[in-house]
This record gives sequence, C-alpha cells and structure tokens, in this order.
Amino acid sequence: MKISKKERIMLCILAIVIVGFIYYQFIYLNQTSRIKDKSKTKNELEQKYNKTIETINSLESRKSDIKVLNTKVSDKSTSFYPTISQEHLILELDKLLKDSGLEGGFIFNKIEVTGVPKTEKTQEDLKESTITEMTEKYNNEVNDIIEDNNSSSNNESAKGNSEESLNSNGASSANENTPNENKKDVEQIKLELNFSGSYASLDSFLNSVRNYERKIVVNSITITQKTIDEVTGTIGLEVYAMPKVDGDLQKYLNWTLNNTYGKLSPFSLDGSVGNVLEDDEKTDSDFLVSVKSITSELPSIIMGKSNDKSKATYVYANNNDVEEAEIIIIKSDDKYYYKYKTSNGSFPVSYGGVGQEFTPSSDNINIKILSESRVNSDDKSGLRISVVNKTDKLVNVEIDNDDSENARVTVNGDGKNISVTNK
Repeated sequence: MKISKKERIMLCILAIVIVGFIYYQFIYLNQTSRIKDKSKTKNELEQKYNKTIETINSLESRKSDIKVLNTKVSDKSTSFYPTISQEHLILELDKLLKDSGLEGGFIFNKIEVTGVPKTEKTQEDLKESTITEMTEKYNNEVNDIIEDNNSSSNNESAKGNSEESLNSNGASSANENTPNENKKDVEQIKLELNFSGSYASLDSFLNSVRNYERKIVVNSITITQKTIDEVTGTIGLEVYAMPKVDGDLQKYLNWTLNNTYGKLSPFSLDGSVGNVLEDDEKTDSDFLVSVKSITSELPSIIMGKSNDKSKATYVYANNNDVEEAEIIIIKSDDKYYYKYKTSNGSFPVSYGGVGQEFTPSSDNINIKILSESRVNSDDKSGLRISVVNKTDKLVNVEIDNDDSENARVTVNGDGKNISVTNK
C-alpha cells in the first residue's frame, strides 16, 4: 500500500496529537496534581513552622504575662483566707480578743459553700413633726408672695422632674434587687462573739478586726450597758475563703504562732511580710515602686499607692529591659490627684482624666522606689520613670538599695519641683 506524502504528514500530525493527549492525560495532569498537593503540604508546613517560631519567640513574653497575671490574682485574693480552718480562726480571734481587753467566747456555725448574701437597703419615711409642717407652710406662703408666675411654673416642672427621677430610681432599684443567676458560691463560716468589757476595749477589738491582714466581716453588733464602765453585747462575724494560685494554702495550714508566712511583700526589702500577729507596717510615702530582677518570683516592676491593702491601685510590668513608666500628680480645685502607667497597664484604667483623688501624707509628696542589686550580667531589667508634678508641693523621690555600679532606676522630670535622693 502506497502512502502519499500528504498522508504521511497527516499520520505524523495524528501521532503527535495522540502522544500529546496521552502525555497530557496520564502524565502531565498527574504530575500537576501531585505538584499542587506538594505545594499545599509545603504551605501548611511553612504555616506550622512560622506559628511554632512565633510561639517560641513569644514564650518569654507569655511567661511575663503569666507572672503578672498570677501576681494580680494573688494580690486580689491575699486578704482572704485560703481555706476555712476553725483551729486557726480560734487562735487568731482569741488573740485579737485578749489584746483588746475584751472577755467573751465565740460560737461557730458550720462551714458552708454558698453565695455571698446581699444586704437589702430599705428606706423608711418618717412622719413629719407639726413644727416642720408649720415651717413649710410659712415658707410656701412667703414664696408665693415673692415669686412670680414664671418661677412658680418652673418649680412645678422641677417638682415633676424630681418625681420622675424618684420613680426612675425606684425602677432601677427594683432591677438591682433582681436575683443574680450567675452568682458564685464561696466557702464561708459565720460566728458570733458574746463579749463584755469597756467601750474602749470594744473599740480596740473592732479596729483590730478592721486592720487585720485577713478579711473578717463584721455584719452586726448589739451593745447593752452593763455598768457605767462596762458594756456587753454580741458581734456577728463572717469569714470567707478564696483558693489561691500560689503556695499560701500550705503555708497557712503549717502556720504557728511564731512563724512568718504568706505571700512575699513586693515592697519589702527582705521579702517577708513579718509576723502575722503584728499589724502591717505603715509607710509615710504616698506611692511605692518596686524594681526587681526578671528572675524574681514577682514582676520586675510594681507601682502602687502606699498602704493599699486591697492592692487595687497596683500596676505591673515584667521584662528584662528598661521599662518606661510615668506618674502624673495634679492639683485641681484645692484637691490632689494622681495617675500612673506602665507598658502593661495604668491606674486608673481610664487614663485620660485627672486621675484618682488622694491626700498627701505630709507637706511634700513622697515617692519611694525600692530597687536591688543586679543578679548577673544578663540582668537588664530597670525603670525609667517620668515624674510630672503639677502641684504646689515638692515631690520627693527616694531610691533605696539601687545597684551602685549599674543603676536600675532613672528619674526624669522638672528639677524645680522634684527632688531625687539615692540611699
């Protein structure tokens, strides 16, 4: 069979098309699909790798955040008992009772885990005296003579607004009295103290309870005069327990009368809070700042108002570098205000206003900064604090125990009304 040149060309073209189709269908598409799968796998691995690297790089930051968070939680719960132990309560309350000079005994109820009871506020309208009615009638008659019709109509409008406000407040109070379905149950115990003694001893006991480092709530008190110099009565007390994130529970359960225990004080130089039977040491400083190594159990920077047992005014920061912080003190309308911030937070949280009102502890405003020597060459933590004084008082900044060779603390501010001393 003789094939013409044209037919040979057509056969060659057909063969090329068939080979190309077979290659495309069975080889190219297969390879392309595999390449797409490999590319997808590669992208997924790259994302996992990048995420892992980000996690590794953020470990130190997360450790710092955890340290700050743990400190915040511990500070908020430090005034509560870690658990209810009647043996410990008997020892502590008995000493408070004896130190005050009162005589009496405690009656303990059983330990419960329930919600904190809410005290309902009631308002009782007392009947007005006849003299008051006469006085109001006289004032109304005088006002009718002096005031014109416009002012009278304004008074009517004001009265209407006042009634609407009272109605609104009443509705608001009704809403507030609605039971909270999300209330939390806490471990608690109620006890009664039947006492007798002088009024001065009673006052001393109540002050001791109020200033005690653990929160003991006085929810009721009845007093009866026994003699000219002696009173008797009953005091209702409540104690609440809050689980701790640190080792305070074990320290509390191992507690003895002569031991020192409890969470480290962030503003103490030796790291202990002292004997639990003694009152907390008061400081004459208005503000306290703690600057520690990054290796400390506490955050490297803590700022707060002095003598703040609740630690509600504390702000924190934790990093192995120089922390930029700021404290602003303002006088406005013969009142003094403060606010401060770190990279991790501020007080008050709403930092835009004048700040929180306070009363200076002396003729000057005192800031005490407690520092410490550097642990090693890798210890880079420090504080650069800007002090802004917009008052008529001198701000004294005292820096204690700073590193003599490589200081942790630097204070910036106007030298005219700010004094800095190192001790």
